[in-house]
Amino acid sequence: MSSIRLSVAMAALVTLSACALPRERGYLEMRTWVEDASGHRPPAPRALGSAPVPARPVTAADAVRLALLHHPRVRSAFADIGMARGDWEDAARLSNPSFAFLSLAPTDGASTITRALAMSLSDALLLPARKRFASGELERAQAVAAAELLELAYEAESAWYEAVGAAQIAAMRAIVAKSANAAESLALRFFEAGNISRLQLELERAAAAQARIEAIDASAAALRARASLAAFIGQRSSGPWTLADKLSAPPDARFDVDQLIARALDQRLDLRAARQAVRVREDALKSTRRWRWLGAVEVGGEREREASGERLSGPSVQVEVPLFSQSQGQLERAQAELHAARATLDGLLVEVHNDAASAVDALDAARDIADRYARELVPQREAIVARTQEEVNFMLVGVFDLLQAKQQEYDAYQAYLEAVRDYWIARARLRRAVGGRLPDDDAIGPGTLGVDAVLPEAAHDPHAGHGSSSGRDVDPHAHHHRHERADEPRDESQRRPEPAPAEPIDDENHRSHPERDKDAGEQQ
Repeated sequence: MSSIRLSVAMAALVTLSACALPRERGYLEMRTWVEDASGHRPPAPRALGSAPVPARPVTAADAVRLALLHHPRVRSAFADIGMARGDWEDAARLSNPSFAFLSLAPTDGASTITRALAMSLSDALLLPARKRFASGELERAQAVAAAELLELAYEAESAWYEAVGAAQIAAMRAIVAKSANAAESLALRFFEAGNISRLQLELERAAAAQARIEAIDASAAALRARASLAAFIGQRSSGPWTLADKLSAPPDARFDVDQLIARALDQRLDLRAARQAVRVREDALKSTRRWRWLGAVEVGGEREREASGERLSGPSVQVEVPLFSQSQGQLERAQAELHAARATLDGLLVEVHNDAASAVDALDAARDIADRYARELVPQREAIVARTQEEVNFMLVGVFDLLQAKQQEYDAYQAYLEAVRDYWIARARLRRAVGGRLPDDDAIGPGTLGVDAVLPEAAHDPHAGHGSSSGRDVDPHAHHHRHERADEPRDESQRRPEPAPAEPIDDENHRSHPERDKDAGEQQ
């Protein structure tokens, strides 16, 4: 009868531990958290694969989506969750029973045979606590993996802005180098005609050489930025994929620091993981204190057949006596792990406040810099070029003064593009500090600022829009009035350029490209 009761008890314990995690447990929650925070849903683990070549120019959203689809860090994050799932599976099951067989034979006569079956009772008593710890660790692993994927998304987005900005700067530097080359050629013709000194010629040659060096350096930087982005989206940097070449104008909206800090405290996934770690360590310390006097306890049953043929059977119990060790080391370790988890959480809370506040300040500064370029420096440089062109037409100043003013105008255009790029990188960093989307993310319009926007002659005929009364019904930069460029081709037989008649200046069409582009965006 006792053997039957023992068998029933063992069967109940086996049934209690015979459970398994759902197939998507851990993966599904992590993917949902990433989608809520970034707007992009990572694929299921079985859907991961190699990245196809994008058929259209890659945008910032495409870069994030492709990174979450194909970057190796995504597979690594899934692997971390898989290991946490494996720990749960081990913790949710009882240890296997042990079977013992003993045969004692005398020198002569029949032998005594003993059979025994035993299971760990302490293992069964600690099963609920182990499952609780494993479930908490699985949730922490989900949050850590989701935070890692969000970090990947923000890095891919920043890499896209870096690549687009570097490509724009390379294009601008190429235009500056072309202008400097034209100035060098013109200076040589003037020197041969005896109109300038050797010193002036060498100054123009040095300026042209410097412009060519800067163009080469900018081109190399663009290739490096493209390679960095290619690593995120799973492509070769030399592949046939292309980049969208325009950035959106910085919006005027400003964020309240306190609101963003509250949002960060609520939604940052690394903070969620740190809080979960504290809860798990608190539960572990409580369970260690509760069960510290429980040593190894095994229960089972034995059946023995004597040499005389008599059969004996009955239960067995083996108890570890806590005489020398009362789990002092486990208790000390549990307390230390809880202190470490709380210290990590406290440090992260301070970091969240500081990151959000500094990211908002950096974004505001980047917006103000871009706005000052658009409304002050770029229009001033354009006005200087226009006034210098007038004075050249009336032979009040030399053409080299116009070329220098034009190169400074190009530098202002480049600096404005860099400021816009820096704004969007700062915005990606703010999104990272907050741990998710910003309140006005859905209001961001398509990209309109590029080299062809601030410098139309880089993409089309600069005089195509003359005669229009307004440029707001089409491309806001298409009708920008441009003066005759000093580096346009001239008749080689002409030893000295003839002054051109002054052209009337259209105040509306001569407004700065970035400023009119921003006005057009506000009207839309």
